[in-house]
Parts: sequence; structure tokens; C-alpha cells
Amino acid sequence: MLTTREVAERIGVKYSTVMLWLRENKLAGAVKEMSPRGAYWLIPESSIAGIVKRKQGRPKKAEPPVDQADATLAKPKRRVSNRTAAKKALMKTRKKGTGN
Repeated sequence: MLTTREVAERIGVKYSTVMLWLRENKLAGAVKEMSPRGAYWLIPESSIAGIVKRKQGRPKKAEPPVDQADATLAKPKRRVSNRTAAKKALMKTRKKGTGN
């Protein structure tokens, strides 16, 4: 049987994380004992065997299924209005005229 601090050291997490797991009943077989100084938890080593410390940071996004991946890569063509096309043509002619 291990204390909460010993569990935290072995897994590599903070004491408060172990206490959270205890409140959420994620550590099977944990027993809360009473002493004259207060309550403390005893956790069996078998209950921490399957716990793996998560990596820090934001988890990576899941890749979309193959069918949807092709659809998201093909972007729809943007419609260009006649006004925009006229502006571009005007800008080209102005650039040609200022170079001389």
C-alpha cells in the first residue's frame, strides 16, 4: 500500500492530481484511513499499474476519415466579380504607364 505522495512520485504527477483521482474513484481499492493527526489514503500498487502520465500540452487533432479528407482539401473556387476584374486590369495598366 502506498500513500498519495508516493503514488505521485512514482507516476510523475502532482499530489493534487492523485487526490483528484481519488475523489473521482479512478484508483480502485484505495482506502481512506483515520489517524489522530487526520485522514490519509492508502492505495494498492496494483491500482496504479495501468496509469500512464499524459504528455504536456494540447492533444493533436484527430485526422478526418479518408472520405472527408478529399472533400476538405478541394477548396471551392472563389467567384470574382466584374468590378474586381476591372480593378485588376486598371492596376496593370497604371503600373505599365509609370515605369517610363
